[in-house]
Amino acid sequence: MDLSDIQKNYPEISAAANDVLSLFGPEFTNKIEGHVETDISAAASLAGLSILRSKGFNLSGFKPGSTLLSDLDTDMNEIWNFMMAAASNMDLEPSGGWDGEIPEANKPIYTIPEMTQKTENGFFAICSKHHLKKGFFPYVAVLAALKLVYAANKMEILDQNIGKALTGYHVVAGAKTVPYS
Repeated sequence: MDLSDIQKNYPEISAAANDVLSLFGPEFTNKIEGHVETDISAAASLAGLSILRSKGFNLSGFKPGSTLLSDLDTDMNEIWNFMMAAASNMDLEPSGGWDGEIPEANKPIYTIPEMTQKTENGFFAICSKHHLKKGFFPYVAVLAALKLVYAANKMEILDQNIGKALTGYHVVAGAKTVPYS
């Protein structure tokens, strides 16, 4: 995705990311207090799944949850560069924490296929409502994840480094994990 296209469409990407936040929270996790780690992980997994789907692989012969080995270097470099820039714009520290250890207490309560199955249709509907091309979908999802990281850090619910580690891990894992459908 060309950087100028992202910049030109950033207002709509950001608006869609704000709407994507409505997919998460207590109703998504079935927990009264919610589980922000699962929300962040789900949004980042949608970014990865969007990258995976853009490749046009026939996934019907693979078991959901299995790991695919594929060359995603260019796509990952682009999304990581966007993540660094977006984090910096949100006053999150862009240079560290992305590949940190995720404590057991902060791991999501659902698997990647479970998270994406619960949110993918709503996510696609939101992106379509905003008239975004599929190439922008990963940016919408990862921006939603980073907005959750920012909010959780500001509210002192979750350290930004754990939030960034959840984001980084789930973008990559989401791009390599076979979904349910």
